[in-house]
Amino acid sequence: MDTGTDLPPIHLSDLNKIEVGNPTMARQHEQPEHLILTASLTTGVARVTHGRSASTLLLDEILSLNHAEWETTLFVGAVEFHRTREGPFPNHQLRLSVQPASDLAALNYMDHDDPLLPIANSYSPKRPLPDVDLIFNGATGSVFPRAAAIPIADARAALNEWLTTRKRPTCIEWRPFDAY
Repeated sequence: MDTGTDLPPIHLSDLNKIEVGNPTMARQHEQPEHLILTASLTTGVARVTHGRSASTLLLDEILSLNHAEWETTLFVGAVEFHRTREGPFPNHQLRLSVQPASDLAALNYMDHDDPLLPIANSYSPKRPLPDVDLIFNGATGSVFPRAAAIPIADARAALNEWLTTRKRPTCIEWRPFDAY
């Protein structure tokens, strides 16, 4: 497991004990809850990072991968998700596909706590639409709508915002998910 920090892992039972001023439990630029990013990569490898710095490096790595056959699925929180078959399971996720050669990516965000837009795709108003197929689901072969393709720089900004807020990023446009 890639921890990216010398801080000990924090379990859910420890969250009530966190003191914001305690440097061993929270860094100055992070939220009081410990940041853990769980990723199922397009390469078929699962990775977990602890802390903002290691998570940002993983996002940069993901954005450089060509997602030719499978998407990458991400979960952020204070716990490592899918540790066992019994969970824990997140109530939201971010799915992405990247094609570095075209400098495009597409994002899908699910949040069961959002009553207005529980499932949404990234959206670009630019026309004409790019001639690119970004994988939405490798198991079914479905692709994102072409209007979901955004520049990788915009996807990076959205992912970094998501690490901070743990909510659907507001720095890019979104459209409701259409069933495939």
